[in-house]
Amino acid sequence: MGLKYIELGRSGLRVSKVGLGTWQIGASEWGWNRGYGVEDVVETIVRAHELGVNFIDTAEIYGGGLSEEVVGRAVREFRDEVVIATKVWPTHATYDGVLKACERSLRRLGVDVIDLYQVHWPNPVIPLSSTMRAMERLVELGKVRAIGVSNFSLGRLRRAQECLKREEIVSNQVRYNLVERGVEKELLPYCEREGIALIAYSPLAQGLLTARYSAANRPRDFVRRLNPLFDPSVLRRAEPLMTLLKEIAAKHGAEPGQVALAWLIRREDVVAIPGAKRPEQVESNARAADFELSDDEWSALLEAASKVSAGVWSLLKTPLRLLGI
Repeated sequence: MGLKYIELGRSGLRVSKVGLGTWQIGASEWGWNRGYGVEDVVETIVRAHELGVNFIDTAEIYGGGLSEEVVGRAVREFRDEVVIATKVWPTHATYDGVLKACERSLRRLGVDVIDLYQVHWPNPVIPLSSTMRAMERLVELGKVRAIGVSNFSLGRLRRAQECLKREEIVSNQVRYNLVERGVEKELLPYCEREGIALIAYSPLAQGLLTARYSAANRPRDFVRRLNPLFDPSVLRRAEPLMTLLKEIAAKHGAEPGQVALAWLIRREDVVAIPGAKRPEQVESNARAADFELSDDEWSALLEAASKVSAGVWSLLKTPLRLLGI
């Protein structure tokens, strides 16, 4: 089958339904310069391009700007064949702050224009009108092709669009995966009606949906010790879902993580941006587009996933998880 592509809103930007997230570049919490480094991720981005993955998402905050620099270096030979998305951090959300942040991102990326520029998080102390006015000015100046937001609720998304006079918001990047589906209640239906792409980060729930972990085999890195999904009680509740992911994967000659991605990108306006540290990981992610789940498989996964919830108690136990308990 191969990768599928959709347009981000009405921007004219066509992106692969499986993209590449780059939070891991420069992130010590993920093992940067211990388990992987610059050359690994450059090879990963080049391999993604070879496979048809043309959507790369980064942010000025990732690795203190290193992620943007590495992305720019990796795509130099095929810049016009990829869609580069980056994000402005909320502390830079004033009118002048957005303009200056964009200039810094352009320099680090080594490009003349950013394809998709996103507000990383809403900032409640800075008027949204100032932020969005600056985003629109950047399009007018030819420094940005399209405007997106990230981590915006339905209400904030609507207000952000109301602040724009000439442009449209083409995407909202949010946490969305098989076990974290809060966006399905209001936000996703609205985006589908309005033709706004939903960019799903953490589409594998930080690796939970690869079915590699259990209550007896928890990840030890700092990031996932903070994540209540990796609490032993949650992992035990997730066992039936992990079993089902493995069973469906076996039917399709696939891996559990590929099944979880296939479940996600089955929705027409959803783009997944899993991270990858090495070429073989991006190869695995891209293969999620090589098969389609049946209606029964899709529904069965939804039913099994509905029984997996972190719950309040798991959230309260975060300090204990940090101590390895």
